[in-house]
Amino acid sequence: MGTTRPMDAWTHASFAVPPEHVAALCECIETLFPWSPIVRKPDLVGYRLGDDLNRGALYLRPTPAARALHAALERLRRLDAELGHALAGVEALDADVNDHQGIRIVTVDAWEARVATARELSRARPELAVSVVAVRRPGDPGAPTDYLHQAWVRLGLLGPWRNTFELQALDPRKVPLT
Repeated sequence: MGTTRPMDAWTHASFAVPPEHVAALCECIETLFPWSPIVRKPDLVGYRLGDDLNRGALYLRPTPAARALHAALERLRRLDAELGHALAGVEALDADVNDHQGIRIVTVDAWEARVATARELSRARPELAVSVVAVRRPGDPGAPTDYLHQAWVRLGLLGPWRNTFELQALDPRKVPLT
């Protein structure tokens, strides 16, 4: 018989962002996710994903360096065709292949509500730069299983890449027993 070993835990994701994006990002996060704010200071904004801080948190780190990087990348993208094509290629990757953070939503109904909220934000508030990149339900082409619901929501204000969250929900009637 084996012994139980302590497990590592993924504790947080942290994003350096332009300071002028923080208020809109907070609005996106607070609209899309029922996460608890845990810190709000000029140089750090944090959200706890659940009751247990060890289960995950999201942090925004406002910094002028992020502003400079975003501006330089946007300028160079327009001037350098090769860079523009490379970035467009990354943006066009299948959502599940592209860089993203995965979040498990408690129920399929809650997942459906989040997807609907993300779509509404995308439509009604374009300045928030929220987009629903892809949605896959069991039975859809490309769905990996008959029990996993997936949606990729991009928060464009986080930056030009690594700005997407995969929202997942499991259909408990179909999840294989372990």
